[in-house]
Amino acid sequence: MLSKIQKIWLGIFGAMFLIPEILWSPIINFYYGFFQSSYSSDVKPWRDNFLQNYDNLDYLKIIYFIQFISLLVFIITLIKSRKNIKLSLPIFILIIVILSLFFIMLAFAWAFISTFSINIM
Repeated sequence: MLSKIQKIWLGIFGAMFLIPEILWSPIINFYYGFFQSSYSSDVKPWRDNFLQNYDNLDYLKIIYFIQFISLLVFIITLIKSRKNIKLSLPIFILIIVILSLFFIMLAFAWAFISTFSINIM
């Protein structure tokens, strides 16, 4: 069993990733618009929110940074507490691989937004 402190930290870092994703879906919106832009020039977000405006680009970068750090720490904490988790090894590896894919997708989106952002004065 996981200790109480490990459960609390996993819950905190999981929530730091999931709450922005549930409220505003920044990663889903990024990839939806990214793949949609290759088909047409009229790109509509999957779920419209205030983070899509150019005025709020700094907030979007902060949200991506928070999700990036929280997912990284979540994966590290999960790996460190592997001995206390009662899952079979293939299922545990599958969970780590899926979380790592989310991490890579998030890192690419954050790097793309930070590099190619349009700053309108």
